[in-house]
Amino acid sequence: MKKIIVTTKREEAPNILQVLGKVFFYQEDLENLTRFTIIVPDNELDGIISNLQQSLKFMDKKTLVEVYSPDFVIYPVEDEKKNHDTGEKKKSERSPIEKLLESAGTYEQLDLNLLILAAIAAIVALIGLFLNNIGIIIGSMLLSPLLGPIYAFALNTAVGRGRVVLLSFRTLLVLVGGIIVFSLVATWILSLFIPLPLTPEILSRMVSNPIYVVMAVILGFATIVALSQGIPEGIAGVAVAAALLPPAVVTGIAPVIYSQGTLGALILTLQNVFGLMAGSVAGVIALQIGPRSYGEKRNARTIIIRIAWLLAVMVLLLFFLSLLPTSL
Repeated sequence: MKKIIVTTKREEAPNILQVLGKVFFYQEDLENLTRFTIIVPDNELDGIISNLQQSLKFMDKKTLVEVYSPDFVIYPVEDEKKNHDTGEKKKSERSPIEKLLESAGTYEQLDLNLLILAAIAAIVALIGLFLNNIGIIIGSMLLSPLLGPIYAFALNTAVGRGRVVLLSFRTLLVLVGGIIVFSLVATWILSLFIPLPLTPEILSRMVSNPIYVVMAVILGFATIVALSQGIPEGIAGVAVAAALLPPAVVTGIAPVIYSQGTLGALILTLQNVFGLMAGSVAGVIALQIGPRSYGEKRNARTIIIRIAWLLAVMVLLLFFLSLLPTSL
């Protein structure tokens, strides 16, 4: 359940009443203001907020709308309604778009903390790959910050924020590129002092295959669905890191110890990058995540179409590149 508090001038109260319809609310008259407290199920929040936003365009700009999540609500009317509608298909409850955008906001800009976290994840993965230790490789995935920029990219595409989409994409490319460069430098330094083995874990990530593109698209789609349902980012992020982090590290390792595998590792990395992006955008479209006003929806539709075409071209290009033989 969600609690919405609307505070407006007293003369604007009739406009709010028209929006509320049959939802449960109570009205409180203050000195020169009227306050509405509204209780709605989570799956009706978007509809109420959308109607309020449409009304606010023609009302006083000082009207305040607040949304809260109560710890618990005892509301017998809603319980009776649920029992009455047990034969109907229940709608899955999703977080409102504002909450999703807020959670992705930290990944729109590149900062030093993200770079440090990516470097630490890369060095842990590097050790695991050279030791052929899958446990250490999985541990590195828990540290990887690669999910955030993909999540921000998809959500901002859905709401039509073109500039932020580019910023999220830049953050992702810098993080992946930084992991590759860091792994290259670390491998070169290590090679000066100790012989570095070409382990099965490294070799397995020097071979690209069309199936990896399909897997990345499905994984990107599933990740967006999971995050929209409130599954913690740390859990969903492991799946993304599993697809992106080891191939990116191997792309840095290959030029130093086995240059013939560099192209295959790079293609595999790019397959996962663009496949995850394509799947995540497909996810927000399928879940109908987007802005509420008509103007914003029209702008978002234009951005989504352009991004979808670009991603489709890249995914198809990488799909056919993976069919070409690479030397091992």
